[in-house]
Amino acid sequence: MTCVDHEPGAWFLVEQRGVLHLDARYGHGALIDDSVLVRLDAAELAAYRTGGHAALSDLAARIHDSAPHLERSPYHRRDLYRGPDGARYRAAVAAAVADRARAARKPS
Repeated sequence: MTCVDHEPGAWFLVEQRGVLHLDARYGHGALIDDSVLVRLDAAELAAYRTGGHAALSDLAARIHDSAPHLERSPYHRRDLYRGPDGARYRAAVAAAVADRARAARKPS
């Protein structure tokens, strides 16, 4: 998994074998501070291809506003972190983000 883009404090776009996923942070008061990992669907992918970084920021805001920790959110059931491979996905995303951070710190 590779980190392709990010918005500090809001989201990371990661790619795995040609498939794009968005790790989007969300919160609810002082009690909830977490993130979801969703595979971009066809419409989200098309929006990203035309709108780039801004399209992902809009998607992350929609995810946050939907309260994805609740089952009524359309992103709740899409959250790969909630599935049986959730721990593996979290570790892979964390490693991709750490790799990007290390690369950014290397002198040119």
